[in-house]
Amino acid sequence: MLDLRKLEIFVAAARCESISQAAETLHMAQPAVSIAIGRLESELGMSLFERSGRRVRLTAEGRRFQREAEALLDHALAVHDSARQLHGLEKGELHLGCPAMLATYYLPSLLGDFLSHYPGLQASVTQAGTADVERLLLDDQLEAGVITVQPEGTDSGLELRRLLRERVVVLVGRDHPWSGRRYLNISALGAVPMVLYERGYFIRERFDSLCAERGVRPDIRMQTNFLPLILDMVLRGVGVGIGLEMMANAEPGLVGIPLRPTIELELALAKRRGRRIAIANQAFMDWLAAS
Repeated sequence: MLDLRKLEIFVAAARCESISQAAETLHMAQPAVSIAIGRLESELGMSLFERSGRRVRLTAEGRRFQREAEALLDHALAVHDSARQLHGLEKGELHLGCPAMLATYYLPSLLGDFLSHYPGLQASVTQAGTADVERLLLDDQLEAGVITVQPEGTDSGLELRRLLRERVVVLVGRDHPWSGRRYLNISALGAVPMVLYERGYFIRERFDSLCAERGVRPDIRMQTNFLPLILDMVLRGVGVGIGLEMMANAEPGLVGIPLRPTIELELALAKRRGRRIAIANQAFMDWLAAS
């Protein structure tokens, strides 16, 4: 494999057409420059210079090799600069997996503050339910993502940065007969049409479990993983929905009614324990911890 330092010495000598001037430019002893060039010629199996007194001139092979050596050195410098910029977060990409509800109502301010602090970074957010995000993290298909925190004593194999604890509420329009209720018993949901997330989303799984425990059989009019569609159907009165309280607080015309018994979700940004992840992803996790 070619030694970049030898290439630097060769290019300096080629440009100066002098071993002594190259040595002066590189702050090296002249014999060391001569030895490095001799070793490079030996490794390549060809003469790079014609020597005449104190001057050196490139051979035909040396001229072709100079172009290749300069291109290689330029590329090595670009790689070094890129690595330095990544380490200093002057550039890079943050890639997260996040459920739609958090991506819509919670992540923008959080991510916006981080990106404002590091204007050279870009962000890519993949929409997925927390159960899918957890699976992708454990399968090493995703480096960082938002998951639902499991009960104490459960070892998920993930390292967490806790974000928030949020209550699950029943979603209705402001003109719905229930809009003035302070809370709703889950048994009431067996008598109304509902618009729900598809199975596989943690909110839906918790809701289904609670319904099964209480013997409630909801009338599911529609199920989808498209958050805007759920919102629109609830506001049109097609059915009531289930979502995080932040959604009801953010959307005009929407009311969130706490459930009885209460369902709360604790959410965290996670990575697989012990895994080294991209500098931008790790910086975001550390920034959350510091915040």
